[in-house]
Amino acid sequence: MTEPHSSEALTNFLNTLQVGEVRTGRVISLEGREVLVELDGFSGPGKAVGRIPRGDLTRKAIGHPAEAASIGQQIAFEVISVDWQKECVWASASACEDPALRAFLLGLQRGARHQGQVQSVHNFGVFVNLDGEPNDQCTGFIRGPELSWLRIDHPADAVAAGQRVVGEIIDVDTRRGQVQLSLKALQENPLVPFVDQAGLVTTGQVTKLIPFGAFVRIADGVEGLVHNTEFRDEPVEHPGQIVSEGDEITVRIVEVDLTRHRLTLSARNLSPEGKRPF
Repeated sequence: MTEPHSSEALTNFLNTLQVGEVRTGRVISLEGREVLVELDGFSGPGKAVGRIPRGDLTRKAIGHPAEAASIGQQIAFEVISVDWQKECVWASASACEDPALRAFLLGLQRGARHQGQVQSVHNFGVFVNLDGEPNDQCTGFIRGPELSWLRIDHPADAVAAGQRVVGEIIDVDTRRGQVQLSLKALQENPLVPFVDQAGLVTTGQVTKLIPFGAFVRIADGVEGLVHNTEFRDEPVEHPGQIVSEGDEITVRIVEVDLTRHRLTLSARNLSPEGKRPF
């Protein structure tokens, strides 16, 4: 029987790998941007190589891979993807760095609710200590847009350090050791009552002026855009020519887009029929 070419044997081996599974291997090269690992379980000919980017070697801050690994070291890693063009595996050792943390993360499900306590609040988001996570870890994170349907200037307007929160799990990242939560997902979308209200005339308060239009709040958590072309028939170069922030104006609902959470309004050709304040 003819022995298969290296690429054939390697292809067969790579076909057995599953994204997300844990494999082991021996470090064979330390480069500036990545570590090369010879995967266990491949009998050859040749080698099955795994590539671990420096950022996936450890969650600790390092300047060079040699600070976290050494030639000949056995290492466990998570399969990120299979690169068929280079015939190698992209892998993450940081995903397997803390077995207790990994077990906790793998026990979570997207779409499930989880509780925790806010550890700290920053302008870019909120860190949360999740119930059940290993000691000395802080795995939960809430991005600013996921805090509330309401427009807020800073995450501190929605939550405070020490506060207990319940959020929906929207992503679990074993590589970063992080769970992304959404508080907004468990709140009622304030735009829903307006889905069938296209054409309705109502009143609202101008909340913000931008070069091409003005945002108008017609209910709590519900703001829509009046484009410059929707103020009057004559050209409008800037909404400040027509309105100021804080003004109460009458508008008509043109379109409600739940998918993009977008409300389009118009202040032109208004009819008092069907007018209703919210």
